[in-house]
Amino acid sequence: MIYTTEQKKELDAILKAFENYIDGQDYFDIVYSKKVGYLYVVEEAGPERLDTPEKMLDVLFNEIINDVINSPENKSHVPDARTLTVWEEAESRRQLTAILEQIEDGGAAYLMFLDRYLKDYQEHYAEADKSR
Repeated sequence: MIYTTEQKKELDAILKAFENYIDGQDYFDIVYSKKVGYLYVVEEAGPERLDTPEKMLDVLFNEIINDVINSPENKSHVPDARTLTVWEEAESRRQLTAILEQIEDGGAAYLMFLDRYLKDYQEHYAEADKSR
């Protein structure tokens, strides 16, 4: 077995919550294979195995953040900046929270993961922006 029963259950719950978002994309998909597990498939790249719930969330959070940054509604984007503006962070959080709250038996834990993710994201890119 590729995943423990608990991991598979958690990955399935995450995938179900993000199903409409994933189905609405035309450049990536997340698929399940009994032989290799969950795969993140991007149009012009090889598949990436998602072997933990955290890795799946990382991919999905990053996709949504990129969508927010590149949204035509985003009037706050600073060219060449990698950190999120206040609007970008708030909009990313709003969209992700709406999805995460759909997950049974884990909403609070996933929201805490989102808080840590956004904090780490900002810190990581703040360092990158400083070194430029």
